[in-house]
Amino acid sequence: MSAATRPHVSVSVESFGPAIPSQAQVAVAVPVKDEEDRIGLCLQSLAAQEDIDLREVAVVLLLNNCSDGTLALVRSIGPTLPFHLEVRSVELPPGYANAGWARRLAMDAALDLVRDDGVLLSTDADTVVDGGWIAANLQEISKGVEAVAGYVMANPMELMEVGPAILERGALEWEYQQLAAELVSRVDPEPHDPWPRHNQDCGASLAITAVAYRRIGGLPPRPVGEDRALFEALRRTDGKIRHSLDVQVVTSARIDGRASGGLSDAIRLRGDPDHPCDEALEVAVATLRRALWRGELRRAWASGRLELQAKIWADRLGVSAEAFHDSVHQLSFGQAWAQLEALSPRLARQLVTGAELKRELRRIRRLVEAVRAHDRATSLPRQRRIAV
Repeated sequence: MSAATRPHVSVSVESFGPAIPSQAQVAVAVPVKDEEDRIGLCLQSLAAQEDIDLREVAVVLLLNNCSDGTLALVRSIGPTLPFHLEVRSVELPPGYANAGWARRLAMDAALDLVRDDGVLLSTDADTVVDGGWIAANLQEISKGVEAVAGYVMANPMELMEVGPAILERGALEWEYQQLAAELVSRVDPEPHDPWPRHNQDCGASLAITAVAYRRIGGLPPRPVGEDRALFEALRRTDGKIRHSLDVQVVTSARIDGRASGGLSDAIRLRGDPDHPCDEALEVAVATLRRALWRGELRRAWASGRLELQAKIWADRLGVSAEAFHDSVHQLSFGQAWAQLEALSPRLARQLVTGAELKRELRRIRRLVEAVRAHDRATSLPRQRRIAV
């Protein structure tokens, strides 16, 4: 891993629990910023993992600029944990003191503890993972994928503390998110990520093989959205990602979160009708168009027919023939698609705002119903379809 852009900081390292007999099968990276009230529950949920030998698991806590009693609490419970715990305390300087660098440093430290064919997992300090979280991630990876995006649910008890208008918008966004995931999955199906699935790419539950993590050069340390950036980097190399409903966590729904641009900000901003919804939620027609074009381009790429269709696609995307030619001569389809998305005015993101949400929800419901009906019709035997 390149260290050229790393912050120059001193790191205090403490270890607790059993020693790893050799390099671990799994290492869990957890960035932590002033989580005295929540880190205990996070560690307890990791200690309660089922169907996994916790002696083969290492957990790394990256304590980033903590000023509360987090370290003292971790020291008090660390010796009781059934896995190897490494606590790394750092004071990140301005420009680096953000969620992106905290998670990057945590995952890089975790990488040093796993064997070459091991798996890196990451969650958040205010998150409680399901009892089968580690085993479910490993089960998905055993099917041939390189990364797993888990299903993240907000703490329902904390949600009850926000206002009714925010709750209503949250419920509508949640429905829209599920419908968008289904629409994309049916229109542009990927064998390794079949429906049913979700469409979250969240640091509260992510897994990636050590091989893939090295290949993409590590987690991109963006101040905001570092989790989505990691999955995007993997997509650019045509890496296989599973959005698993079997991998589940519950995360905090507080509105005073530690990371700018995180879930807490998203919940708080739901009270503003002009503020966009989650960046993964586009207006219905844009969601459909993006999925349709990506699927068509992927199939043309795989069959070697893309050059024959260059004029059609350049016109459709609103890019020059030269730009299209340059884009489709990348080493992977993922890189080609990313370049076309950045160049094409017709693929510019059109996010749903709170004021548009109910209208767009009606539209995406109709689109999903139409695609379901099409899938049912095309799955019937030919003789029966003729009869109908």
